[in-house]
Amino acid sequence: MNIPAGYASADHSRAESASTVLEDQLWTTLQSERNPPAREAVFVHYLSYAKALAAQLYAGRVHDDVEFKDFLQLACVGLLEAIDRFEPERGVSFRTYCTPRLRGNVLTGIQRLSDAQEQIALRKRVRRERVASLEPSDRAGKQSDTFQLLASLAAGLAIGFMLDDTNIVEHENAAQSATAANAYQTIAWRQTREKLHTAVARLPARDQKVIRYHYFHGLGFEQIADILGVTKGRVSQVHRAALLELRDLLGNTQHLHITG
Repeated sequence: MNIPAGYASADHSRAESASTVLEDQLWTTLQSERNPPAREAVFVHYLSYAKALAAQLYAGRVHDDVEFKDFLQLACVGLLEAIDRFEPERGVSFRTYCTPRLRGNVLTGIQRLSDAQEQIALRKRVRRERVASLEPSDRAGKQSDTFQLLASLAAGLAIGFMLDDTNIVEHENAAQSATAANAYQTIAWRQTREKLHTAVARLPARDQKVIRYHYFHGLGFEQIADILGVTKGRVSQVHRAALLELRDLLGNTQHLHITG
């Protein structure tokens, strides 16, 4: 059934109008309340735009030495900075204001990350944050506690690796790797992805946010703390609790396929 052009145009206009009203409400709330939930609501609303811009820049890359998640992380950081500096009363749309800032932040950051040493340093910082979050604050000196600590650490890191490997961010490399993989690997990867996303969806709201922001959007603990309006230490605690909860929800992780 063909839809007349007039109806399609009218639907598009209504959608744009509804989006404009929602954005106006979000900015009005942020200006009046000035609290982390209002700021996060604005961030979440424009997150898909930042992701689309990151994907566009990633598609136009010249070299393959930087991963897509790094493009996305830099776009998210640029989005946060643009939200804090935007002045709605000036009459300029936020997308018009933030686009050059997001692009500039991504391109400048990628140029820096093109240096292999910068990438290594970034990966090490991420690993240190994750390992530190999995260490309980009240570590006892008993041998049994040591074994339990190592078991929890191993399980948490294994789930973290799987979240990294099967994250929700998709780009052209995902299709290429799926084509290159054999049938078993493709099916196993899809099953692992589905199990992980189902488990993440069952987490408490705050835990979900930390997992999604960190693993699916590449944000560091400090940036997540900034978004949620809590301390970095609190994000670390939530991260640990979320991974341990995922371990319980997934059961035995040895059967899950880690390499996509």
